Amino acid sequence: MVKGKKDEFESVYKHENLISFRSLMRCQILVLSIVYFQTISVFAQDITVRLLERTNVSTVLFSPTDGKYVLINEKEDTIYVFKSDDAISVAIASERLLVKSAYGLNDIVSSVRMVGVGNSPNFHLRFNADKRDHSYFDRLTISVSDGALKLVNHVSIERYVARVVQSEVGYGADEEYYKIQSIICRTYATRNLVRHVVDGYDLCDHEHCQVYSGLKPATNEVMKATSATSGLVMVDQNNNLILSAFHANCGGQTANSEDVWREARSYLTSVEDTFCTGSRSAVWHKSMPVNEFVTQLGFSTNLAESADWSFKQPNRKKYFTLNADSVETAQMRRLLQLRSTYFDLQVRDGNVEFAGRGYGHGVGLCQQGAMKMAEIGYSYSQILGYYYKGVSLIPTTSLQPEK
Repeated sequence: MVKGKKDEFESVYKHENLISFRSLMRCQILVLSIVYFQTISVFAQDITVRLLERTNVSTVLFSPTDGKYVLINEKEDTIYVFKSDDAISVAIASERLLVKSAYGLNDIVSSVRMVGVGNSPNFHLRFNADKRDHSYFDRLTISVSDGALKLVNHVSIERYVARVVQSEVGYGADEEYYKIQSIICRTYATRNLVRHVVDGYDLCDHEHCQVYSGLKPATNEVMKATSATSGLVMVDQNNNLILSAFHANCGGQTANSEDVWREARSYLTSVEDTFCTGSRSAVWHKSMPVNEFVTQLGFSTNLAESADWSFKQPNRKKYFTLNADSVETAQMRRLLQLRSTYFDLQVRDGNVEFAGRGYGHGVGLCQQGAMKMAEIGYSYSQILGYYYKGVSLIPTTSLQPEK
């Protein structure tokens, strides 16, 4: 958690020369400015997340695992107090809810809220025929929507961020990298809190927002990293939350945002990155028949194999051109299901041969490059400043409300 009474503006390693261990690479790096404020705990800030949105949930088994829970109906009446070894089932009953427990609860309501108290109240869910326990923190609301159960988790943003980081990164990463991903995820969540406002909640639990899985509880390492960066988000030079884009591997050079998504953003500009080139996903190959290639791209079918098919990208290019035909490399990636837009190609024996680098759209932070930087000793602020140019870190409490 961000603590202290520092009001000073600290510019960290501005334009410092970074020297990679066992490498002669030297690069100029603009690292974030970090602004410290005395803040209140952001654990007090709750968000709402729709759970299992892509699943048609008809039954749920709810069981508290820590903290004391009560069940509240749509009239705000407490209709049940959970016992230590308790669980209740919730099922649809004619557009309403049938709630039952082994201790005598048997009621029909329109909606219910499971509210827990304690330092870190949490619970398990099982749904439909799935026997796995899905673990979540804080509170849960259940109602009926479009003939299925609608589950909405009311959770502190820091606990949400920890769970998203665990889902995105997995296990075994350096603590400094977990800090990086925590700031990225928190920035993204804060920037997109109105994405599902018409649906009655803030965020969903899949890739449309961020993957928030009940099957991967956050480890102590992730919780520690999230706490160390608690409340911090990235903003641009106009104090607006940035689009904190990231991808698996850039192949040695990240992409300009306008070359992939058309809109130029000052902090999403191309940078050279040798940190990721020895990682998994740094290179790839693909082969496909010439006829399939030209058909998929909508090119002229009269192209001869003797045409100049040679295409090289010593630096990332926005367009691939062949005779009178041209297409954006970002569109090629989608149409041909390529791992990245960063590739060379040639024709051999009637096939188009791709020699590619990287994995993903290539914009923003390169995860495998950032992991390597963290591994060899760079701080999270240095790494974020390397990939996101000219941004600052500020606590969410200092964000200005939109007008």
